[in-house]
Amino acid sequence: MRKINLTWLLLTVSTFIFTNSMEDMGHDMHDHEMHNHSKHSAKMHGPIGLMGDHFHRKGESMVSIRYMKMTMDQNYIGSHKISDQDILQLPNPYGMPEKLTVVPQDMNMDMIMLGAMYAPTNFITLMTMATFNFKSMDLKTYQPMMERNVVGDFTTKSSDLSRFNFSALFKIYDKVESKFHAQLGFERNMGKSDLTGRVLMPMGGFGSLVLPYGMQGSDKSSSILSALTYTRTYDEWKFGGQIKSKINAKSYEWNFGDSNELNFWVQKDLTKISAWSLRLKYQDIESIEGLNKDIKAPVQTANPLNYGGQTLNLGIGINIMLPKGSIGLEAYKPISQDLKGPQMAMNWGLQAGYHLSF
Repeated sequence: MRKINLTWLLLTVSTFIFTNSMEDMGHDMHDHEMHNHSKHSAKMHGPIGLMGDHFHRKGESMVSIRYMKMTMDQNYIGSHKISDQDILQLPNPYGMPEKLTVVPQDMNMDMIMLGAMYAPTNFITLMTMATFNFKSMDLKTYQPMMERNVVGDFTTKSSDLSRFNFSALFKIYDKVESKFHAQLGFERNMGKSDLTGRVLMPMGGFGSLVLPYGMQGSDKSSSILSALTYTRTYDEWKFGGQIKSKINAKSYEWNFGDSNELNFWVQKDLTKISAWSLRLKYQDIESIEGLNKDIKAPVQTANPLNYGGQTLNLGIGINIMLPKGSIGLEAYKPISQDLKGPQMAMNWGLQAGYHLSF
């Protein structure tokens, strides 16, 4: 996997050098009239859930705000649902009690993302984004022995500035009907990795513990981002594909696993100011690497091996042009999930956003 991403890096750098040398030759041949037409099309931007799907011309800027909500429920191992009783039979890797006693029931995650793009030249667009996370998880605590009766329910919450990233998009090919660009970037996870919460203990009563990995603000790691994006337009239709990856470059004690992602989407004009979209997103995420020795609760989310997996989501969205800027909305559901469990599966997700270019 790391060899694949290294190849992307080399391809991007060599392509950038070639494109830079050809920029002056190709720039004058660009069709400005058609560019201005596509610039004001609702499908100028891809589905709102995509990042880095387009580049800008020299001197153009864009600011954006996005909101994302994702809900999770029902525990899985691989692609199979499992019950609370199944989970209670699993061993606790941290000693006593011998088996797991706390079972997640559902989780809500809300994100606010603030972004900006600026093109200092016709073939480089700079992009940055800051993400704020708000998480809430409902859990059920069971007795550690005997009949394993329910002790009670409780909720843990956390919020933090999660991460900040900075990328450069390099134009490889730019025609009216087709565009191709590469992305290289850096992401820094800035949130706290030792957040604590009030937890209902197996013997009754509440205590304060370091929250499991999925409820932390971040993993304090730094990662390399890379992507390749291609779009093709046929009259009122637009098709696109994107392959992207995130590779951990430096970690503190632990880090979320490397990820690879594939996106394929189609868009079609509805009116002069709106376009609908259909998107398939495949994601492969590795398990957590490393360990926080203070995370030892008898719950599946305290085990770094119970993270990651493969998911395929289907999203339906709409983009609408406004007198100033544009808005986008996309809802998505998983088609299939193969999770490194036990862990909760995604139920549905929603993303909305506003772009303003100038």
